[in-house]
Amino acid sequence: MKAVEVGSKKHFEDPAQMIEVGNEYIRMKKYWKAIEIFELIIDDEPRLTTLAKAYNDCGIAYAELGNYEKAIENFEEAINLDRYLLDSGAKAYRNLGHVYELMGDEEKAKENFEKAEVLEADFYHYWVTVCDELE
Repeated sequence: MKAVEVGSKKHFEDPAQMIEVGNEYIRMKKYWKAIEIFELIIDDEPRLTTLAKAYNDCGIAYAELGNYEKAIENFEEAINLDRYLLDSGAKAYRNLGHVYELMGDEEKAKENFEKAEVLEADFYHYWVTVCDELE
């Protein structure tokens, strides 16, 4: 993917596609490369749907590195943009729950898992309703 230099900052021509590149780095366990991409997107991206996804995925990379504070920070930013996430933030809550679980905070883990379950159920019921109406 092409990055364009504007002033002293890099700007991606297609930030949404770069998220997929960052996720490929995660799959390859190259977490710092993924974080570098996600943070460039976060610093520059005006589209809130892409920004929300970048925060969530950056949180995953930080969690994989064991940097739970940065992971939590990124997941919370994604949750703050929950209306721009396809699943209304269910994955971000689930990811946050996993991080709290890893940190040994079972209460916060449970709280976030429950929020994820509610959102997932709402999301499922919404699509079932939409599909029923379209037939």
